[in-house]
Amino acid sequence: MLSFMPCHTPPAPSPARLPPLALGLDAGGSGTQWALLRGAERVASGTVAPLTAALLGTPAGEAALHSLRGALPALPQRLHAGLPGLSAGSAQAEAARAHLAAALGLSARQVSVEGDLDLAYRAHFAPGEGILIYAGTGSIAYHVTTSGQTLRAGGRGYRIGDDGAGASLGRGALRHVTDALDCGQGATGPLAEEVAAVTGGLDWGTLRSFVYAAPGASALARLAPAVGRAADRGDAAALELLRGAATSLAELGRRVQVRAGPLPLRATGGALRVSPLFPELLRGLLPGVDIEWRDHAEAAARAAQTAQRTATTG
Repeated sequence: MLSFMPCHTPPAPSPARLPPLALGLDAGGSGTQWALLRGAERVASGTVAPLTAALLGTPAGEAALHSLRGALPALPQRLHAGLPGLSAGSAQAEAARAHLAAALGLSARQVSVEGDLDLAYRAHFAPGEGILIYAGTGSIAYHVTTSGQTLRAGGRGYRIGDDGAGASLGRGALRHVTDALDCGQGATGPLAEEVAAVTGGLDWGTLRSFVYAAPGASALARLAPAVGRAADRGDAAALELLRGAATSLAELGRRVQVRAGPLPLRATGGALRVSPLFPELLRGLLPGVDIEWRDHAEAAARAAQTAQRTATTG
């Protein structure tokens, strides 16, 4: 009598374990860039409303975080954020971690934060390598030494500084228009036309509502591209605003270079994108400066991945 061995179905192979999702935020006064990574793959990216350390916990900050959560295709397992107005390790940083964690359904230990300038420097240089001139909503020149000390010039906020950046360009455009109003005549020409296209009009009521309806410097910075477009059209006032901005940024770089030594200079930031004339003006005033844009949100996501690996192996 023949006997048969029972058949055994081999166990199904275990599904490959996917790398965790890491979210990086490059927050700022003009908008918040985000990037979601799974390993080396960029899963998604985008832009939501402005976010700063000061806005966290306010209705505007909560709205920005709500918008961010709604934009994500999936919630991350780790988050790293660069926030304006924040120093890593401070009480404010701990509060920021708590706000971000609650908004995205994470624990505080799954969130790390640092200042937006530290994030930007990380994206461009290793400590001690060079001097970063950043022109976004605000402006600063920044160097991190090999020992972790920071040397900086500028970055004092739109009320007392940030010359050469988006907010100052927007403020200059508005001054051009309101100076004409003070003289009893309406502003004309490409710069006035570009401003009106953003604000909705050039009368004082419209301009006042535009400038003061939004918190901080975000409304001013929204006008920076208008200056660039007007300069590209040959508007003399807009060109002068770009020259003044380039002069301010060059001076910031020189101030840090005097203290840090003859290190390489690199300029970046959204304000430098408003017109191709702007980088050329800066190069003319600061020979040898390298102008380069890198994805700071992706750099933040990479930092989140590093923190995740450290937490797993630690």
